[in-house]
Amino acid sequence: MFELVIFDLDGTLLDTAPDLYKALCDTLRDYNCDIPPFEEFVKHIGGGAYGFLQPFLPAEKWEEALQKLRHYYLTRYICCETKPYRGIEEVLKTLKGKGIKLAVATNKITEGAERVLSLTGLKEYFDLVVGRDLPKEHKPSPEHIFYITERLKVKPEKTLVIGDRSDDVIAAKRAGAKAAYALWGYTEPLNGFEPDYLLKQPEEILSLVNP
Repeated sequence: MFELVIFDLDGTLLDTAPDLYKALCDTLRDYNCDIPPFEEFVKHIGGGAYGFLQPFLPAEKWEEALQKLRHYYLTRYICCETKPYRGIEEVLKTLKGKGIKLAVATNKITEGAERVLSLTGLKEYFDLVVGRDLPKEHKPSPEHIFYITERLKVKPEKTLVIGDRSDDVIAAKRAGAKAAYALWGYTEPLNGFEPDYLLKQPEEILSLVNP
């Protein structure tokens, strides 16, 4: 049914929240800002570092704080606690063995995404990793999905997009691909954007690709 599966990264492939939260806390301390509870922070994962900086800092500090956060994350915390969700690697291995093309569409910067995937042992499974810096527009724009389908030479209608945020569902729908919502991740209200599939655990992906 599907020739290509595109995965979101944070909250879909990898549980990155603990390490990202530590980097955010260090950054906010530099500005004497209040530290949000972990549960509040997780609500804002999905839009890249900007997405979880903006709610907790004044606008004039965003650019400087972004550089601080990236520095703290890359030098202190990257993959200290980050790990693939249970069953993810087995699913990737099975899909790869069946000849399905695999890609990542993330609102992280591409270089950072590739580094995290390498450190967690998942990068070898992917034909293409695409961050917010490569297409003209990133998720929820369909350009993110089109960028991948064009390079891997697969039609959007033969593509399944899997993610845990509304941006993933919206981008897939706008591109003409199918959307699967990963309920094991950092989910949020979808506000009327309905996924084609709801997934309770990664193993359910296999039944969609080979029904």
